[in-house]
Amino acid sequence: ELFWSFRMNDTHDGGASGQGPVLFATNKLKTEHPEYLLGRHREKLKHGSWSGVNYALPEIRDLAFRYVEEVCRNYDVDGVELDFFRHPVFFKSTGRGEAATPDEIAGMTAMMRRIRVMADEVGRARGRPILIATHVPDSADYCRAIGLDLGRWLADDLLDILIPAGYFQLNDWETSVALGHRYGVK
Repeated sequence: ELFWSFRMNDTHDGGASGQGPVLFATNKLKTEHPEYLLGRHREKLKHGSWSGVNYALPEIRDLAFRYVEEVCRNYDVDGVELDFFRHPVFFKSTGRGEAATPDEIAGMTAMMRRIRVMADEVGRARGRPILIATHVPDSADYCRAIGLDLGRWLADDLLDILIPAGYFQLNDWETSVALGHRYGVK
């Protein structure tokens, strides 16, 4: 099976040296809309990078949805992987070290629901499903604190595949396996 992978917030362009400045300078969205970013140019945040996009803004959630929709409608993929692990700061609040607000969490869940509905619609039209995978930190509580209501996503059948952890581990593997099994998610 072939999955398209989408980093939900890539901040390699936030570095002050190396490729950072070049990557930022060539990013039309970020250079033309600094109001979409988590911070100001080269501002030091408690967590994450100033160059991340702020998912509290409907414009950013809509743009993310449209990227996924474009791939689902125009390419013969078996699924999409939404990589929330790299880099897992999505709101100004969490960049300041605070927990995501209820509105921020609700906005991300609405985006995920919109992606699920669209992927199911496109899958039905082509005669085979488009699977939704997420790469997230391996703790539902941590995910919720950063704005990802993993428990709600699983309970509402918004995911087909759960990819927990990455370069840090918060729970034993058994915890993630049990969570996926509870909701019938691989």
